[in-house]
This record gives sequence, C-alpha cells and structure tokens, in this order.
Amino acid sequence: MATDAELAALGYKGPVVVTQIVRTTFRADGTPIGKTLTIQGGSTPLTWHQKPEDVPDDEALPTYRPAEAQAPKMPAPRSWRTYLVGMEGSVLTKIGHTTDTVKSRVAQLQTGQPANLRPLLEVDGDYEGTLHDRFVDYRVRGEWFDLTPLGDPVTVVVETLKELGADIRPDLQDADN
Repeated sequence: MATDAELAALGYKGPVVVTQIVRTTFRADGTPIGKTLTIQGGSTPLTWHQKPEDVPDDEALPTYRPAEAQAPKMPAPRSWRTYLVGMEGSVLTKIGHTTDTVKSRVAQLQTGQPANLRPLLEVDGDYEGTLHDRFVDYRVRGEWFDLTPLGDPVTVVVETLKELGADIRPDLQDADN
C-alpha cells in the first residue's frame, strides 16, 4: 500500500484506482509457460450513482445502441493453380495445387527429391481433387501418378481439363519457366 505522500510524489491526486491484470501464456498443447502481472493505476475519481435519475445531465451515460453489424473481415480469396510436375528419369507425375507460383511450389518439392522436378503444366483453378478422382487407378502414392498407360501425361491431363471446362495455359512445358 502506498501512502498519500508516495502517491503525490508519483503525480497522483485524490483516490487512486488500481487494476491488476494477470496474463498466462500457454503452449500449443495447453500447458502454461509463464505468467505476467501488470498493475495499472489512475487518478480519475470514481462516482457511484445508485439510481439513474441521480445522474446529472452533463454526466449522463450514453444510451447503449448496438453497433451496426459489419461484415466480418475476410482474407482476400486465394487464387488456386492446379499443376502437373514431372520427375526426371521417372514416369511419375505429381498432380497438385497451390496458391503460390508453380515455380515456387516446385522449389519446395525439390527439397525432398533426389531427382530433378520440372513443371509440365499449370492451369487457373482448383482441379486437383477432380483429377485425383479421375486417375485414382493410376495413383502410385499420394499425389504421384503413372499416367503413361493412357499416353503422354501432359496430353492426358490437358484433355481431361478441357472436358472439365478449364482455361488451359500449357506455357510451362519449358523447364526454365
């Protein structure tokens, strides 16, 4: 407890309201990491009114009015790109999708692959699930397929995407893109 002299030395005049805030930080699994204690003080005098009619007009509390409902802020819609990636020295192709550039996605995938990967095709829109369903019998593992029994993998996927009404952009058939 601070004395009136100590409070005055800190610049407080009159009654002081002290608020204590305890914040606990948790790990993702729910276990506590630590606590912090914040003590806030102020010298604004408090007035207690027993009845609303006791409140003078200049101190009248504002009438509660619910704010107009605002639409929740949503992140900008992400533009999906479906792609086909080939693995050098293999018949396998990966059918995937990304909101990043296909070049960036291939660089991420390359980290875990000993063979060189190269983008073969990209198209605006999210057709990954549909293509996976269409070629389920040719799935080798995960998102990797052997489409060679159907012909050239790029041609097979392009024809399927055309059937689905996709706007095809087969300009990634060069490994430099």
